[in-house]
Amino acid sequence: MAITTLPDDIIVHILLRLPVKSLIRFSCVSKRWHSLVISDLEFAQSHFKLASKQKTLNRRLLLSTDSQLESLDLEAPSFGDNSSVRKLVSPFKLEDGAKILGSCNGLVCAIGVHEKLYIWNPSTGLSKTLSNTGSFGLWPRIKMSILHDCYGFGYVSAIDDYKLVVVTDLIFKGEVAIFSLRANVWKRMKGPDDQSIAMQNDNGTLLNEALHWLPNHQLYMFAFDLAKEEFRKVPLPVTCELDDMPFQCLGLLEGCLCALQHKPCDCDSIDFWVMTEYGVLESWTKLFKFKIFGPPERPRSLSTVFVSESGSVVVRKYWSRDMELIRIEKKEDKLDDKNEKVVVWGDRYTLKWCCEINVGYDETLLWVGG
Repeated sequence: MAITTLPDDIIVHILLRLPVKSLIRFSCVSKRWHSLVISDLEFAQSHFKLASKQKTLNRRLLLSTDSQLESLDLEAPSFGDNSSVRKLVSPFKLEDGAKILGSCNGLVCAIGVHEKLYIWNPSTGLSKTLSNTGSFGLWPRIKMSILHDCYGFGYVSAIDDYKLVVVTDLIFKGEVAIFSLRANVWKRMKGPDDQSIAMQNDNGTLLNEALHWLPNHQLYMFAFDLAKEEFRKVPLPVTCELDDMPFQCLGLLEGCLCALQHKPCDCDSIDFWVMTEYGVLESWTKLFKFKIFGPPERPRSLSTVFVSESGSVVVRKYWSRDMELIRIEKKEDKLDDKNEKVVVWGDRYTLKWCCEINVGYDETLLWVGG
């Protein structure tokens, strides 16, 4: 029987529609496929654009212990099983003082010792290490700030540049340090006017090429425009409980900002708000309330750690020695005694107490050269 070979353009057309996990496995088929999947930036960009358009990007959560980095598949039906967890090898060592600062387009940014920055793709293992980044004496302040203040990592499409933002000395001087990957240099600028306000989230939420942070007990969030390199305020929902109940988590839902509010007077529920039109106060809508725990369970501590594009919410609860991640999916609506939509809680994944939840990232083939 004659062997039929498909034309290269047909093969590429097929491969572009496969998930990253399959492509990594199929890269062993031939040198051509390996080169295409691992080394062809044009293929990686086309794959990312198509997956983004079709909303088929797979989202994972990066977890770390003292000696091991792992990633958890947030969308897998097997959430909570060992099959949804993947062990990773990174170019930096968290035990030596490195810290993960954010992710964008599947690339994770970390800061290390000896004035080094790392851009790492956990899906492919490819990475780039940057040193001698022209910090002009900023490095000690940057290292101290990432322990206490806010930061974020994002992409500016108009100039094809990734930027790292670290708000340094927020309470005292309100300065911002910005690193451009293309220019390989740090620069500083004035911070937001409300420089004495502490932030709820240290890692900025990226949307519309801007990073967003939640201040404590305010009617707005801070947004930093990566292209214009300037701050602006984005309104939060106006609720009667805001003074006692600040919004605790920002996320993205189908390309819209969402904010979650945990009521201390109702310790087993979280209100879920979505801004359907960016920047418009009146567009905030309370979609539903997540019912997390019912009596007699009362966790020692509860916090929201991640909101996925599909609407799944991952919350973390602490026990005496361990903590659990719980994935809640909006599959079934119920009404509570206030006639509000309620979604009950679902799958669990148990973590060790020493585990740290770092950042969510998309599985892509993208990488940065040089």
